[in-house]
Amino acid sequence: MAEPGTRTTAKAGEKPGPGRFICIDCGKEVRIGSTDEDLVKCPTCACEMYNCLPMTHIRPDIKTPEDVMNPPERKK
Repeated sequence: MAEPGTRTTAKAGEKPGPGRFICIDCGKEVRIGSTDEDLVKCPTCACEMYNCLPMTHIRPDIKTPEDVMNPPERKK
């Protein structure tokens, strides 16, 4: 189940943010690593719709960009 506020699909030309995007027609995976990158048409079949697999954090205590740059100390 997706987290509240996360999208399940994205269209080419949008800036959906970092994550993995799977073409709904052929299954080709496109990765985006930046919030400024546009999602392109599928390089395999030119489809414009993708299923979103947003980038998630492994550690539950990493919640903000500042936490990524200065991670909280792990509890022992």
